[in-house]
Parts: sequence; structure tokens; C-alpha cells
Amino acid sequence: LVHSYLGLTDALNLANDIYHKFSEPSVERSGRFAYFMQILGQTYFNLDNFDRAIALYGQALTFAEAGHYTQIKAKTLNGFAEIDRHQQSFAMALTHHTEAIELLDQIGAKCDLADAYFQLGLTYRAMREVSKSRESFDRAVTLFLEMRAPNQVEKVFKQATL
Repeated sequence: LVHSYLGLTDALNLANDIYHKFSEPSVERSGRFAYFMQILGQTYFNLDNFDRAIALYGQALTFAEAGHYTQIKAKTLNGFAEIDRHQQSFAMALTHHTEAIELLDQIGAKCDLADAYFQLGLTYRAMREVSKSRESFDRAVTLFLEMRAPNQVEKVFKQATL
């Protein structure tokens, strides 16, 4: 995942290796499995392989719901929202964002909640809903400030001023 964010050329090979290892029947299907499927889906999203990301998010969501892993479910929904935004399916993106935010707020997962508001701000910006975008970015900044995460605040400010 980190390699995909950094744009390193080995990211796809690493992701493919992990994908094939997780496809083996001997792999334990647990909460950790759902978490790694979500991360791998996020990696493929970063690598513009949306079909594989969607498939992995689908698996992560199934396991997260079956095991009642609320945070993994919410992060997966947020991942689906990013894909929806990329495909300009804004109504579905807003549905996924809203559900993710509600779940993360219920469990008090501030970091993931802040990121969900950030992603919602990006979606509203793509929709040209300036005031709603600003509102979402402001909520993300507030949460990141509470967590003392200055680099995340800077990330939001950079996107908010584009």
C-alpha cells in the first residue's frame, strides 16, 4: 500500500504476489483477512486497477459484515466511494460516504472518520458543490487537529485550495 502511494514501480508486483497468496485455500478467513483485503483493494485502487479493487472490496465487505468488523466495513465503504467518485457515480459515492461516516462516528474511529470526511470533501469538490466540500474539509481538519496530525491537516489544505 505504501509503495502504491509513493508511486514506486514495484507496487504492482508486490500487490500481485500478495493477491495470489491470499487466493490460496489454506489462508485463514478472519478479521485479519478482511482487513488485508481492504488494504489490498486500496492498493489496487491507487494503481488504477478498479476491477480488482472492487472485487477485493467486495470480499472485505462480506467478511467484515459476517464478523461484525465495523471499522473494516466503514473503510471498505469509503474505498467504494472513492471508486464511485472516480467513475463519476456521485449519488452512489455519497451513499457510501454517508454510511462509512455514520459507522466510524459510532465507534469513535477518529483517524478513519477524518479521512472519510476528507474523501467526502473530494467528492463534493468533483460535484462542484463548493460549500459542502469546504464543510467536509473543515470537519476533516478539525478531527486531524484533535489527533495532532499536522501532515494530514496539510494534505487537506492542499486539496481544499485546488
